Parts: sequence; structure tokens; C-alpha cells
Amino acid sequence: MHFENKSSRFQSVLSHNYGWIVMSGFWMSSLVIPMVAVSLGIMLPDMTVELSITPIQAGLLGSAFFIGTATASLPASIYLSRYSPKKVVALALLMAALLAFVQGNAANFYILMLARLLFTLTMVSRAQAEIILIKQWFGLRQFAFVVSLAVGILSSGNLLGVGITAWLMDIFSGWRNVYYFLGIVLLIEMFIWIAVGKDKPDIDISIEPDANEDNSPSRVLFGNKTVWILAICPTGAALAFGSVMTFWPTYALETLNLDLKTVGLLMTLFPVGGTVASFLGGPLSEKAGQRKIFIWLPGLLLPIIYIFLFTTTSTTVTATLLLLAGWNAMIWVPVLRTIQFDLGFAPRETAVVVGLSMTIIPVGGAIGPPMVGLIQEISGSLQYGLLGIALFPITLVVGGLLIPETIQPEPLHTIESDTDV
Repeated sequence: MHFENKSSRFQSVLSHNYGWIVMSGFWMSSLVIPMVAVSLGIMLPDMTVELSITPIQAGLLGSAFFIGTATASLPASIYLSRYSPKKVVALALLMAALLAFVQGNAANFYILMLARLLFTLTMVSRAQAEIILIKQWFGLRQFAFVVSLAVGILSSGNLLGVGITAWLMDIFSGWRNVYYFLGIVLLIEMFIWIAVGKDKPDIDISIEPDANEDNSPSRVLFGNKTVWILAICPTGAALAFGSVMTFWPTYALETLNLDLKTVGLLMTLFPVGGTVASFLGGPLSEKAGQRKIFIWLPGLLLPIIYIFLFTTTSTTVTATLLLLAGWNAMIWVPVLRTIQFDLGFAPRETAVVVGLSMTIIPVGGAIGPPMVGLIQEISGSLQYGLLGIALFPITLVVGGLLIPETIQPEPLHTIESDTDV
């Protein structure tokens, strides 16, 4: 009997802590997936020469991930959330690896663009699975920390993608072989996930039927203004972010008289600031006892930072501005995601709420790079193109002031003012 009690306690502790093992296996791929996305800015000068890419086509390549995310996020959150997160993530990683190989073998702009669009579907599939896994394995008071950790690790992938791509291009003799290398790493991570990934046995998401409208997780989108404000307000920030990630390295090569490795190293300060902000955003908002200030304040600061960033020729000033821009471009992300958990919805409903944000926010990101490319073609100046998007993050101010404060000792299942229909 004593042995059985100890065994039972051990299994209870293991079950309680195994969520961290599951998420660690998941987050390993969160370091590599964004590398395929954000490395484009560093690879673009070489791609442009080899594939004869025009400025507008370059902008479309930069917006591909935003276009794919906007198109697929909401359907994925509604329909893929019915299936085992373990199986969904395993299949997503397999497809991600294959599509990384396709990008490396692209013969022209059109194949590269299509492969990048399809690659986004694998990112979206993983994202909705991550929401369910967090809801399965963690409790209310852990959400702010876990969500910040998730966003921070994803930002770390952005940092790696910007920081080491130029070096990988040297090591592997060109941008194509970098994609092949990343594809192999994704295959390895798929096998690791199959080994450690696990759905929580006492939470079966498949029992939530979709057969009728009343039981569909999509019902959470109706009659709740807050979830729509949360989805719409960051679009301007996403527009500017996508533009900077796509075009700033090229702009720096033209204006700062630096080589590609140095530009890549300098550009890492943008995701460095973003990564630190991502890890700290949720806990800082918990410590401060409020979420809203971490949304509207970056909306005020980013336009000012971007205007100076796109006009200075000082390397030192540029480095400082990139760090500040990265912080303010990402600090709101884990806070906004935590608010979506604060609302106290069921796992699949939370996935749909996040899916709505991942549908609307990337619309801004998709518009930004082609807008910059178009302005560049018309004016002949990349600087004018970048200045043209500098003011858009002010949308965060509007949304940050409109949403209610959500920090509560218990989850908010509804917000009374929002649910009146």
C-alpha cells in the first residue's frame, strides 16, 4: 500500500511537470520555423541577382508569410483544433521540411513565392496546436509566463534567422544550401516531437462537437467586441514590422556602407530587443497589474523610432534605434496573447480567438512590404518607401485604449459590455 501511494504521487508529479517536456519539444521547432521566414531579408540581395526579382516581387516575398497566415489561421483554428495536437504538429513539421527543400531548389520567383505561401500553412497548424497544448497542460496563473516564453522562443528564432543567416550562407556556399540545412533540422525535430509530444490524457478536445452552430468554437467570435479589437489594433504595427524585416538590410547596404555580414549583425539588434520584450512582456504586465499600457505605449513610440531609424546615417544611433524598435515591436505580442487567455474561453475557443488575430494582424504585414516596393519603384527611393510606413503602428494606441483591463484573480468568461447583442 505504501509503495502504491508513492507510485501514485510520483505519477501525479510526472503528469504535472510533463507539460514542460511537451512544450520543450514543441519549442525546439519554434527556433527553426521562423528562421525560414525572416532569413529572407538577408538572402534577398543575392536572390534578387540570381532570380531577377523586382522590388514589388521582393515585397511580395516578404509578405508571403503574412498572406498565408491571414488566409489559413481562422479555418485552421476551427477545423484542425478537432484533431490531436501531437499528430498535427508532426505532420506540420514534415511538410515544413519538404517545403524548405522546395524553397532551396526554386528556379524562379513564382516557385519561391508558392513554396513560402505553403510553408506558412505549416506555421499556422503549429500555432493553433500550441494554444491547445498550453490550455491542456497549464493553469490560469501560469498563462502569462508560458505565453511570454512561447513568444520569446519564437522571437529567438527571428534573432537566429537574422543573426546567423549571412554566416550560414558562407558556410554552406549560398542561400539555397541554407534552406536545405534548415529542412534537415526540421526533419530531426519532427522525430524528437514524435518521441516527446503528448496530448494530456484527461483532456479530450475531440468531445467538443462541431455539428451544430451552438457547439462550434467559432461562436466565440459573435457578440464579443474585445476579441475583434484585439485582432485589428496591431495591424499597423505588423505592417511596419514586415517592411523593416524585408527591406531594412537592403536599405542599410545602400546607406551605411557596410558589408552583408555587418548588416546582418547590426540587424540582429532588432530581434534582440524583440526577444527580450517577448520573454518579459507577460510577466511585466502581471507585475504591473495591467495589460493595456503595454499595447498603447509602443504605438506611440514606434512611429518616432522608425522615422529616426530611416533617416540617420550613424551606425551607433542606428544600433540603438534598432534595439528600441525591436522592444516596442514585440512587447505587446505576449501581452495581447495573454489577454486572449485571460478571457477564460475553452481550449478550442481560445484557439479560434487567437486564429482571428492571426487572420487579421497579418493583413497589415502582407500590405507593408509590397507598399514599400511600390513606393520605391515610383520614387526610385527605398528610404521614401520605408518612411511611408513609419506612422502605421499608431493603430496600437487606438486598440490599447478601447479594450478593457483583463487582469483578474479568476478568468473572465465574458465581458458584460461585449456580450450584449
